[in-house]
Amino acid sequence: MEIMLATGVFSISGAALATIFLFCIRSFAAMTNYAVLDKYNREAMDTITREIRQSQRIVDYTTNANSRSLTLVNGEGANVTYTFDSQNQRFTRNDGRLKLMLTNCNLLDFQLYVRPPASNSFDNYPVALSTNWQQTVKVVELTWKTSMSICPTAQINSEDVQTAKIVIRKQQ
Repeated sequence: MEIMLATGVFSISGAALATIFLFCIRSFAAMTNYAVLDKYNREAMDTITREIRQSQRIVDYTTNANSRSLTLVNGEGANVTYTFDSQNQRFTRNDGRLKLMLTNCNLLDFQLYVRPPASNSFDNYPVALSTNWQQTVKVVELTWKTSMSICPTAQINSEDVQTAKIVIRKQQ
């Protein structure tokens, strides 16, 4: 009788410990994914933020169901195009050389804004995409979301969302 009771207590304790162990492993994997995503997102955000701030002007902006792109003239006068391909979940930079900025990118959106010319406020208003809209863009809002699966069979994702409003400083 004592052996059966000890076996039962040991089995329940072992199952509880195994559950806690599996939970800890999944939590550790999720935190590792968050750290990796955060590193890649910070690198990409730093690059694009620096380039938009130093750009001379926005040249082109396109958006459709499968992709979005933003073309600007950077501080050195070269055209640079940032493109998001939703089907391949990739965000790239192209200045004549294609550079992969992010993978596993589920969402990316550019929004263009102007500031009122005779105002001392920092309010932003959406750009009216009509004639000469490129001359009025002063702020670019960028939002993206990346994710990674914890393991091939898990349904749980680690996600990281980045958003920023970037003011073009060198614009004439």
